[in-house]
Amino acid sequence: MAEDEAKYKVGMVGCGRQGTQHARGFTLLPETRVVAIADPDPDNLALACRRFDARGYATAEEMYENEDLDIVDCVLPVKYNPDMVVLAAERSGAKGIVSEKPIAAKLSDADRMLEACVSRGIPWQGGNVNRSISQMWEAREMIEAGEIGEVVSISMFQAITQCGAQTLGVGHLFVGDSEVEEVIGWTNGDPFGAGDEDYKGIGGHIRYANGIECFVHSKPGAARGLIVTGSKGVFVTDMFNGRFYRSVENAGRDVLWGLKHDESKTFKPFRRSSDGGYDDDGWLYPGDRLMDSMRSIVEAIEQGIEPRASGTIQHRSLEVAMAMRESARRGRVPVRLPLEDRSLTLMPQRYRWDNKKLLHGEEWYAEEIGRATRG
Repeated sequence: MAEDEAKYKVGMVGCGRQGTQHARGFTLLPETRVVAIADPDPDNLALACRRFDARGYATAEEMYENEDLDIVDCVLPVKYNPDMVVLAAERSGAKGIVSEKPIAAKLSDADRMLEACVSRGIPWQGGNVNRSISQMWEAREMIEAGEIGEVVSISMFQAITQCGAQTLGVGHLFVGDSEVEEVIGWTNGDPFGAGDEDYKGIGGHIRYANGIECFVHSKPGAARGLIVTGSKGVFVTDMFNGRFYRSVENAGRDVLWGLKHDESKTFKPFRRSSDGGYDDDGWLYPGDRLMDSMRSIVEAIEQGIEPRASGTIQHRSLEVAMAMRESARRGRVPVRLPLEDRSLTLMPQRYRWDNKKLLHGEEWYAEEIGRATRG
């Protein structure tokens, strides 16, 4: 697509391994085209500019001074996220912003990111996350239409990591994005630690303002994903695909818990990156989740709605994860939201916080970023 044919011009801030996948996602959407890229790493920048036929800049500030952008996508280590999202909101003039997960480590940083976008009316998509998947939104519509009756509770069979960006976002989706009233939490390690090597995931109990309860399992087991329990049935998902089960009166013992699979409710197959393989242009398919995430910001701009994984939801997930960790620190006592201490910090895994090339070395990184294309 020629640049002047694109409905929305995209500027990338960061074009490393994941940034390349984001840029490819925007290339595959008919409404968008990557026209500019900013990255202080000259090797990454040169490669990305060749791949996407885009103009390159050493800094985001320089890009904003010279480009008329509709969407800014910040794909960076977490420690740079807050400043770059705020800068994009203040300086780029963009109609929409995308960033990656987790949005921040410090609650006050997440606060200022959200304020910068909300105060300017800029929709902000907070990452390539499970909450953006189309099948999850189809399931939400079915649940809201009464397929399992009134939602009573949710069970998450996955500990909270990545500062809540993945697991909690899907949980919020199935409670109608109700505010969180109170949490109790525990960890699999030292809740006073700085990162995942110390607390190894968070579990606990969440009570939403609408009365729905959520139980988060902190230890891995055979069950994975999430179960939404209603008054007349359940919805079970591995966070990608899902099944509905209905209550059956006078069910025989062969029907687990008196529930029977409703085969009339199906979803389109979900494709991971590895499922799509390389296309005719030699690009590895970025996966349905990423495509749905990138499509979300376009829909938000065009329809005047919140993105599927909005900054508001990602901010809420981070605060809930922090509150659960604070509960663990205080001896598993109930903690009400919003939190008073906005200086609280919950560090993500180190490979999300720091530059991966510095962590793993240039040889490893070159091989990883090279996987995006064949040959």
